[in-house]
Amino acid sequence: MTSVAADSLSQTLAAINTLYNVPGSSAKHQADEWLQAFQTKPEAWQTAMLLLTDDTAGKEAHVFGAQTIRRKVVDDFYELDTASRMSLRDSLLNLIMQHRTSPRVVRTQLCLSLAGLALRLLDWENPVAFMIKNFSGSTEDVANLLEFLTVLPDEVNDNKNSSLTDEEYKARANELLTCTANDMLQLLIMYMQNSGEDTKIQEAVLRCFLSWLRSGDIPVPSLLNNPLVVNSFKALAYPELFDIAVSVVCELIYQTKDVDESMPVIQQIYPMLMPLRQEIQQNIADENEDNVRGYCRIFVEAGEDYLPLVVKHTDHFRGIVEGIAQCTAFHELEIVPMTFRFWYNLACELRHDDEARLKYQDVYETLVDVMMGHLRYPDSLDSWTTKERDDFKDFRHVMGDVLKDCCVILGSRVTLGKAYRRITEAASKPTPKWQEVEAPLMALRSMGSQVESDENEVMPQIMHLLSQLPAHPKIRYAATLVIARYGTWTDKHPEFIEYQLSFISSGFEDDEVVAASALAMKLLCKECSSHLLNYLQQLHTFFVNVTKRLKGMDLLEVTEAVAHVIAALPNTELSNIFQMFCLPIAQQLATLASRGPNVSENEIFQMCDNLSQLKIFFETVNPQVSPSDPHPCVPIFQELWPILETVADQFGNNEDIAKPLAGCMRSAVISYRDHFTPLLPSLLNRLVRSFEQTGLGQYLWVGSRVVREFGKTDPTMTVQFVESVSTTMWQILQKYAGQFNQIPDVVEDYFNLVGDLMIACPSEYLHSSLFATVFSATVACFTLKEQYTLLAVMRYCRILLDYANDLHQASTGRTSSNSSSSSSSPSPAQMDPAVAALDLGLVSKMFMDQGAVFITQLIHGMVLHFPPDLATDVGGIVKAVAMFMPQESTVWYSKAIEALDMSPMDKQKTTTDFSTAVANRNYTRARSVVNDFANLYRRKHNTGSRGRRRD
Repeated sequence: MTSVAADSLSQTLAAINTLYNVPGSSAKHQADEWLQAFQTKPEAWQTAMLLLTDDTAGKEAHVFGAQTIRRKVVDDFYELDTASRMSLRDSLLNLIMQHRTSPRVVRTQLCLSLAGLALRLLDWENPVAFMIKNFSGSTEDVANLLEFLTVLPDEVNDNKNSSLTDEEYKARANELLTCTANDMLQLLIMYMQNSGEDTKIQEAVLRCFLSWLRSGDIPVPSLLNNPLVVNSFKALAYPELFDIAVSVVCELIYQTKDVDESMPVIQQIYPMLMPLRQEIQQNIADENEDNVRGYCRIFVEAGEDYLPLVVKHTDHFRGIVEGIAQCTAFHELEIVPMTFRFWYNLACELRHDDEARLKYQDVYETLVDVMMGHLRYPDSLDSWTTKERDDFKDFRHVMGDVLKDCCVILGSRVTLGKAYRRITEAASKPTPKWQEVEAPLMALRSMGSQVESDENEVMPQIMHLLSQLPAHPKIRYAATLVIARYGTWTDKHPEFIEYQLSFISSGFEDDEVVAASALAMKLLCKECSSHLLNYLQQLHTFFVNVTKRLKGMDLLEVTEAVAHVIAALPNTELSNIFQMFCLPIAQQLATLASRGPNVSENEIFQMCDNLSQLKIFFETVNPQVSPSDPHPCVPIFQELWPILETVADQFGNNEDIAKPLAGCMRSAVISYRDHFTPLLPSLLNRLVRSFEQTGLGQYLWVGSRVVREFGKTDPTMTVQFVESVSTTMWQILQKYAGQFNQIPDVVEDYFNLVGDLMIACPSEYLHSSLFATVFSATVACFTLKEQYTLLAVMRYCRILLDYANDLHQASTGRTSSNSSSSSSSPSPAQMDPAVAALDLGLVSKMFMDQGAVFITQLIHGMVLHFPPDLATDVGGIVKAVAMFMPQESTVWYSKAIEALDMSPMDKQKTTTDFSTAVANRNYTRARSVVNDFANLYRRKHNTGSRGRRRD
């Protein structure tokens, strides 16, 4: 051993010892980082081998060594010459023999390494036959052989960084898997038949069989009368084999899901399924949750994959449905949801087949009762944690979807009737439990969207029943939500509106029912708005009184409720009513704002609520008004504007207030559009001042909407506005020079703003003073790390480059098939050629001046600190630059790569591949080259991702 190898081995062992044995997270983290980086180095090959051949190194060192070899085979196979590759094969074979009694994790990693090598080492002829010949001796050898055969399909099909051409890969995969499948099956049959009582060998055989099944290389016809199929079902009877047997049986069913092609095999499998129903029943009785879960997996797989047979041959395949129903009825609520997708899929099929639907109605009737039983809260909740309560609430909502499926099959009369009878039976008891009443009420709520609006038999009885239920908050809460979900029904039965209004309103007196009452009021008013116009005065009185003691979401839902009714008014009556509801809120807001810095924290929250209420009114009360007619709502907003100005002056720097304040402004712009034009100068001046005073991005967010709505009609005004806020933005960027990660939200909002400006009026933007400065800021922002901020910056880049490429294509008389311009402005082909030429010249000059630094900063950000999810976006931008300036882009890309810490060979490969792709105008390939290099760099340097996890 050379001194260099000895030093490398010593350092590696020290790092492994630190990782596993030295206390302190900092030291462990440093050791882990060192080991991951070490695995990328060429010397890791030899060190890993030394670790694996040292019997005294210990389990952790052996695991690390085996994992390192596998990683090197997958990622760095190109580092080995032909002789070294064959030598590695022989070394791995020896190591597998040496570690035949080592922990399984070591043997598995060595087999994975050998499987990866078998794929890549084309000089190794017929590896599977070679392994069978050399590893069919002792029990330990057989175990290693089966492990190799087990991991081989996944390793071949994964095919990452295989260094093979497509043709080489297809040929090698065919040689390793397809051509050897029959021999492999016969080998497995032999081992299973000769295994006796050795469940370890039987498990290994089943695991290998499962792996090859999943790979798809075992033809379905070869499963017919195959002993392995029968043995897989028999293995379910052995606890040691149960889990793997379940997986194999599920995969057998999945592989035969093409029922027309696979019918002979299905006819062999199905008779072996039916006796398992008795096992389900027995394990349910024994409370054996693990086994019930396994059998549930099998029957659900059969139900989903054999669904055409379940529907077409109802009598013969009904047993699958009944087996799933048994599992659905089990009390363990982690198992029950496994069946839900099947019930949905079956319902979708049955709705188109009347004959089959009738034959399964009894199953669905039972399912309704089962679901209502599962919806029931336990008698005591004291022992439940907060998480258990939340999980059960979520589960109840999912169960509601199954009840909707039942409605589809049975019709609403049957399902509603079942819930109604259960409620009346529970409520009629001398001392009813609230849980017994609440569960079927929850069922009614869940089924609301499937109940026909003209249902006149059961729903009227249910509505009359609600006010007669026991006086318990939980029951009242659930009953109120029933009303909330049946708004469309009530719209067709307006005789119940007064009753429901009274019922909902009284719920605001109970703190435990307020949330349900607010939601019910919102949904009732939304669905029945036209019917409620006669109750406007009553609603106004209710609104004024109840909102005095509501806050947060409850307040906003009640506000939205009355807003829906106001929105149903004719335009001629709208103005006065709108003012009647809005002005009291505005006056309260004005009173609070006038106190200035003396307001309390609670009053700040109250101001936020007031602003949020106004926002709801502005976005909900949005009548259709001809551009030539006066808008009934704009004068009210104009009247409220001084109050909003005061709030902005006094509290505009408070982020809690700035958000709903900006929301008010933005909602008015969206709702009133052209009618908002007279107010636009005031709004833009306010946005400029507020951003200058606070530096908060909310005001830029409003500005983006203004640019979208008015940029095309008045480009001069919108460009001037963006120039004005940009003055403040440059000051902010200078203040945070090199530290833009401290203000990601502001940067995001600003680049969304200039991106929208580029879409609305690209020529005016390019000819303004903004373009050059924004471009420089763009390059500077490639130091950011926050994903959504970077997405905004890159969106701006794509808009600019797409426009430039469209101009370029139009100037050459060609259309771009690669452009994804989001611009809604006139296409470059329709532009004045002189203007188009000027625009193209401006963008070209900018890239000629700064293209090199643009690409360098972009590529460096991509490999060094951007979130990995952004690789596609970066690749798209580089692709667009290459389309725009192909010759220059190859030079810029080469310079960007040259500045990075990578081997000369890696640098040469990526720059050559990129140049070739661009020269051939294969820009999609150019993007792939960029992304591939980024992945390689991050793996080599462990940047931009968490790296590979080691168990």
